[in-house]
Amino acid sequence: MKLGEFIKNFSHNNPIRLLYKEKGGHRLVLDGWDDVCMDWEINKGKGNFRHYINNEVIEIVSICGAGRHYPEAINIVIEELENQPFIDEVKEEDKSYCKNI
Repeated sequence: MKLGEFIKNFSHNNPIRLLYKEKGGHRLVLDGWDDVCMDWEINKGKGNFRHYINNEVIEIVSICGAGRHYPEAINIVIEELENQPFIDEVKEEDKSYCKNI
């Protein structure tokens, strides 16, 4: 199942962290344990993990560590693609302004 489909079906408003499977364990997709984003951001084309929306989900793992930020994040292991596609971030129109009448 692709990451976007997995999130749509099984994760609702959760912080997630992505990992790759490697011999003897896992490694982070991004640089550090603090690199998490909300699941809904991915399906909206936002956040650091938007590029991985079409990668296959391999498994969910629990990786606990004292002193790490975001211990509540769901750790999702995805396939590693040789040529990972880059997806532009979707920018929403700023609707926080008032019009003068």
